[in-house]
Amino acid sequence: MPKNKHNQATPIETISEDNLEKNTKDHGPEKSDKPSTDPKKPSKRLIFSLITIALFLCIITGTFLLLFSKKPETEDETQRQLTEIESTPFYFYDNLTGEVISHSGIQYNERGEKIIEADGNTRKLSVKEAEQMAKNANEQPIYCIQIPNGLDGARPQVGLHRASIVFEAIAEVGITRFAAIFKNPVGAQAIGPIRSLRLYHLEWDTPFDCTVVHAGGADDALAAVRNYRHISESVNYMWRNYGQWSGGAYLGYTAPNNLFTSGPLLATFLENTARGSFSKPKSFARLTKDESDAQKKEIEESQIKKDEKQTDSPDQTQNKTSSEPKKLASNIHIRFNHQQGFNVNYAYSKNTNTYFRSYANGETHLSYTCKNVPAKPSPKRDCNQPYQINPDVVIVMRVKERTSPLDGYHEEITTIGSGQVSIFQNGTVFEGTWHKANRESQISFKTTTGEEIKLKPGRTWISAIPDNYGKLSYE
Repeated sequence: MPKNKHNQATPIETISEDNLEKNTKDHGPEKSDKPSTDPKKPSKRLIFSLITIALFLCIITGTFLLLFSKKPETEDETQRQLTEIESTPFYFYDNLTGEVISHSGIQYNERGEKIIEADGNTRKLSVKEAEQMAKNANEQPIYCIQIPNGLDGARPQVGLHRASIVFEAIAEVGITRFAAIFKNPVGAQAIGPIRSLRLYHLEWDTPFDCTVVHAGGADDALAAVRNYRHISESVNYMWRNYGQWSGGAYLGYTAPNNLFTSGPLLATFLENTARGSFSKPKSFARLTKDESDAQKKEIEESQIKKDEKQTDSPDQTQNKTSSEPKKLASNIHIRFNHQQGFNVNYAYSKNTNTYFRSYANGETHLSYTCKNVPAKPSPKRDCNQPYQINPDVVIVMRVKERTSPLDGYHEEITTIGSGQVSIFQNGTVFEGTWHKANRESQISFKTTTGEEIKLKPGRTWISAIPDNYGKLSYE
């Protein structure tokens, strides 16, 4: 059968082994356009896929570990802070007195011994725990209580020594009165006596955001106090103490100096009338404990240098380059007026670094403490032995003062503005000026060169004496 030309067979060249060997030598090994099919050598695409899968698995695993294997943040943070503050505690301070109320790290009791928990471990606080403890303490309610100081049965007062800050000024006819500022005195079973309010006391009270506790008051003070949380002669939160006769002596207080309150009753008042209320005081600028200790040390070293200077020869004295010694003040004498029963003396104790208070007539200023006694005690019968009042800081402010022309009886004192001040702390005295811009602002203190005077931490007593006839001396 004839063949179509398109289907004709193509002749095949026959290559002998000799020709193949020769061709290989002449042209080298033949290259193939097809990818290698060697099973021992993976392709690039396979390698890339494996790397991608591995990276994806790493990301998934890391995310899982981060989300589900991490310890709670609060636990980690607490442990970290406990470790960090072992040797350097972080301190938190009382917003009235400036005293340390909590600190992080190892906790100690009043004797300086480590506190051991029930499980045998040393008690420690983290920074957050110490901060929360201070926050709770500093949000406690504050009370400003009017306490008399007359010679007609007001002394010894009850609980007065526990006040954080006390303002003292003439109330009438030369008789002084106190505005005593307490922070949440729940443990105090009795505070008093309580007497009438004065406008200048209220103006000093205002920055402390306190509940004012009083028994009536001058007309201008009663008009102003309506805008404050206050208690006045309440049968629900106060009581009259009538005492009793015992062994021929009367143990108690007589009217008008027999109105008392207590910490628990004050707490009940706020619970019933201002639920959830707490104070946000503006207090005085304070030194930290370390700063106060450094100030005291500087004063003591300055006195040593002064003593050495007094024993040096003229040539040795000329070569001294030390700074001027601080002025020491161990005995303070405050004169309100001619009545010795109200003029005050303070004696500095180096051992306690406080100032013990007495009167110019020789009477020691005492205050009862009432603990674990009946709910409404008779202080002179039921309370413990009285303490001598000894504040950490004594301040004497000179103020403009006059007897009211309206009744010729009550005093009028200018609290807004400025005047001279003497501040006694750490055994020395700082002279300067006090400043108060308005009723709501707190008093600030400055040196004669305009630098701020910060107060030592602790209980502070402030005497406001008339700038025209009041007197102050110290040595």
